[in-house]
Amino acid sequence: MKLRAILRTLPKLIWAPVKIRRSSNEPPSGKEHFDPPTLADCPSEATVMAKDVPVAHTPPGGYREFPAPILFKCDEPIVSGAPDLRGVWQVYKGPLKGHIERVEQAGNRVVITAGGVIHDMQADGTLEGGVNDVHADKRVRISVAARFEKGRLNLYPGGRKIPLVTRYLDGEEMIWRYGPYKNRLKRLKFTEIENS
Repeated sequence: MKLRAILRTLPKLIWAPVKIRRSSNEPPSGKEHFDPPTLADCPSEATVMAKDVPVAHTPPGGYREFPAPILFKCDEPIVSGAPDLRGVWQVYKGPLKGHIERVEQAGNRVVITAGGVIHDMQADGTLEGGVNDVHADKRVRISVAARFEKGRLNLYPGGRKIPLVTRYLDGEEMIWRYGPYKNRLKRLKFTEIENS
């Protein structure tokens, strides 16, 4: 049954970059999207934990404009060993050039908002805690486990053993591998958007 789910999901995930390219690539408006909240120094000092914020899901048909940040009130520090990927990013090199995504993090939770979809997950290695939402086409349901490993956020569709999607930092930039595709992203600043 797991193998059948993987075989059914895999072609859709690999084909997704074509669908992603067709999505709107307008950056979010508003400074709150670009300035991640200040996190507490340790979990015991946090006032709002990641688990206390309800899981966000893609609205039917996807969103037209970036929704408000999901974890904006959360100040739980990012778990040890996880890269800090927070911010608004744009692909400047790679097959998904122009794609814009917002990444939020707190504790072991990550919310990636892009292309009309919201992928809200706990990087705990389980399908239950991972992305349980819709694919980039906004119709097909997906279940994806997430895990932080060696400074990377790895995503495992259907619980497969090898990650299909990986995000990690390379200096000030982010590398986003999606199946065979490698993209290089730069972090956008609100002042750049405001003045454009």
